[in-house]
Amino acid sequence: MFFSISGVIFSCQGQERKTTVNSKNNVIIETLNIKEFEKEALKYPITNTEYSYELKKNFENGSSYKITGSIYENGFVKYETPPLPNFYIIYKEFYANGNLKLKETYIGEHVKVGISQYYDEKGNLIKEVNEDKKFGKIKPQQVLEFLQEKGYINLKTGKGRVDEDGRAVFKLYFGEQNKEKYWIISIVKGIPNTDPKNFPEFGEPPAFIPLNYVMDGETGKVKIDGAKDKKTSGVYKTYEGKDYTREEWEEFEQKQFETYARKHNISIAKNDKKDTHGFTSRFI
Repeated sequence: MFFSISGVIFSCQGQERKTTVNSKNNVIIETLNIKEFEKEALKYPITNTEYSYELKKNFENGSSYKITGSIYENGFVKYETPPLPNFYIIYKEFYANGNLKLKETYIGEHVKVGISQYYDEKGNLIKEVNEDKKFGKIKPQQVLEFLQEKGYINLKTGKGRVDEDGRAVFKLYFGEQNKEKYWIISIVKGIPNTDPKNFPEFGEPPAFIPLNYVMDGETGKVKIDGAKDKKTSGVYKTYEGKDYTREEWEEFEQKQFETYARKHNISIAKNDKKDTHGFTSRFI
């Protein structure tokens, strides 16, 4: 549901977008209406020149688009954000004549998904790439579900696509090393920055540093980057959206067992070493 986008037409595509028909093969070509775009965009210039400009529009349904263009770059760039609850963006480039040059779909800002398309200046499709073929058993959908389980996003409402400042809550990276596929799931404001070694030499230190999960692209097994050599650190279990190390989880289980015992009038000696392993999963 998140990546079948080839036929979607967004309400945010207003007067700056139009289509023409390639007479050679009767294929509909998306083009940028440059005259209309410049008329609006020049009201919001990036620089003091009339040749470089940026236009942004946002809509109540969470969709938006941003277009930038410069005669020096000989073309235009457009970013489209579909309505909530979608978690992908569409990146497009246009030639100076307004014809579509390329169309790519991204999730987490850096990972291409779906079908990428590339055109020549006359509007002829010259290449298509199925980006989904590079993934292993763990697809983008499973990564999004992992983020939801952790409480960072909500797939039904789209909450977590951006934070209160309009910035990305998470970033994704996909790669392959020694024939092993992996995902890096980076939570932008993941850890409070209290370690002086993370402070810059000058200026205010950032309030947070990223928390990076590394997910095996075939098995889905997850570890926290930098915690692999610590026996009692790293995520051992997640319960009700909270991560626990093994030590924290055993302490949590003990407290839950004691609460259960008191509620049911079960006598426990103060220093009883009774095994409570698995208590939480069985009774809560």
